[in-house]
Amino acid sequence: MATVAYWLQRQRKPDLQNLASHVGMQHYDNLLKSDLEVALDQYLRKNQTRLQSDPALSGFYKRLESPLKREKGSGIGGGVGSASAVAEDVKKPKQRRQTLKTRDELEAPNDSEPQLSLTTTSPRTPRGSSTPFSLARQLALPASPSLLADRIEESTTTLTTSVNNLYTTSFIPSTVSSLRAKLSTVTSIQLLVLSVEAFGLFREVVPLKYLTTIPPIPALGLSDPTALKLPDLFALLTSAFWLPFGLWFTTSILLPATGAWFLNLRSMRDEEGGYDPVTFGVVKGLVAWIIFVRNGMEGESKAVVEGSVPGGAVGMMVGAGLSVLGGVYEAVLRK
Repeated sequence: MATVAYWLQRQRKPDLQNLASHVGMQHYDNLLKSDLEVALDQYLRKNQTRLQSDPALSGFYKRLESPLKREKGSGIGGGVGSASAVAEDVKKPKQRRQTLKTRDELEAPNDSEPQLSLTTTSPRTPRGSSTPFSLARQLALPASPSLLADRIEESTTTLTTSVNNLYTTSFIPSTVSSLRAKLSTVTSIQLLVLSVEAFGLFREVVPLKYLTTIPPIPALGLSDPTALKLPDLFALLTSAFWLPFGLWFTTSILLPATGAWFLNLRSMRDEEGGYDPVTFGVVKGLVAWIIFVRNGMEGESKAVVEGSVPGGAVGMMVGAGLSVLGGVYEAVLRK
């Protein structure tokens, strides 16, 4: 059996199948690539007269007509040639270089040969589809993991620096510092304690009044109708508000502030005006103990205040103790 042409061996199996269909060859679907090459080689040699003019097969028939093929054909069909002619050809280096050049041309792929116009891609890798490997080749990835780590660290440093610069140039640092300075005083602690007591009292003496119903709003997490209630400000015109509020204001603010202004030990020490926070806390604690713990007075207002303020009488005495402790700590720091 003749050797299969090198031109067919360089083709892929899908290209060989398309070529077999193009030339009219049958029963090639189940053949292996090597069997298909042999069958297609025999078919093309057998039908050379009919298919030699096909541009798609010019590469195949061009190899058949090459000088190497003619030399092999003449050796087989014409018998043994003249020994002197063969020796003369061997001795001529120019002719040998020509033969080697022709052999290299035969073995090297010829870029000038026309490609098969009916060539299609394999069905397993359709043209135009992006695979992970092709996508990875398109991305500009670092050459090594260490370079990738350096790029991540550089990006993180840049982001941190940008956020830090934005925070430094904004109004947030100055506002936070000013708020911290204002809250770091004994007066701020006393105002915070009084605000908690007042909030509890207002929830008790100012009831909530129904205003309307909010329909369900799934976007806000409201799956059921919700009743909207607001404080009933008309309660400020009734004695049910003013009697408890007056009792709390007198015992928690008025009497302690009066005693702290008259018994101002801090003004005697550093000649400052205002009030003494230690005296304020002492007076408030004594008044809360006398009225709410020792039952210094009776009435519904006393029960409302004691029940509405967080912690009751004990909570008011704890707030007074915080005021005393803050005042003593401030005095120690000033020394």
